[in-house]
Amino acid sequence: MEILEILKTSADDLISEDFELFRTELVVGNYSDDYKAECLEIIERMEKWNDSDGKSAAEADKPHKASIDVIPFTPVNSSASVSFPEQFKSDMNAMRLSDGYKAKFKRYIRNHEEFTESFVDANFSLFESYEIDAIVSEIALSEMFLEKYFSVLDKDKIARYQIFSESFYMKHFADFDTETVIKKGKNEWRKKENRTKQFDVFLRLKGVKD
Repeated sequence: MEILEILKTSADDLISEDFELFRTELVVGNYSDDYKAECLEIIERMEKWNDSDGKSAAEADKPHKASIDVIPFTPVNSSASVSFPEQFKSDMNAMRLSDGYKAKFKRYIRNHEEFTESFVDANFSLFESYEIDAIVSEIALSEMFLEKYFSVLDKDKIARYQIFSESFYMKHFADFDTETVIKKGKNEWRKKENRTKQFDVFLRLKGVKD
């Protein structure tokens, strides 16, 4: 069983029972120690991330003795200054081991102005798929970025949280759920009065009703 590949490509589809199955397979299967360690590390992170779904943001914000909180980095002096990418890697490791992982990660994105589209682009390989989903829901991303990573981004998250042009939507019409885009999205052209004539005709030809 290619456990590592499944963990990296199907994170959104996995449930707690799958993690237990993987742990058993790693014990009885013929896997190297490095392979087992990497798999178990990912499983632990994913379990902490999924556990956050059952907690409110307020609960995640409450101090907990066993949790590892993330404090925004403030250099004492210039000689002690650390670049944001370096500090982020350290903070990310702490968040991944802490309770309320998802809520802390989203709050971190909102509270650090350095956490920009260009930062995400330059460090894309650092993030797990579920972290990328959180980023798409928290940061306004350009169409250039969305096009570049379109094949790996969650289309429902794009439809709900991103602002994009009529032409972008027409190009990727088949990839999106129409109801999500038109009824739950953020684009101004969701309202008929804000659409161009060309786009209005396109929607009618596609059978989209207001």
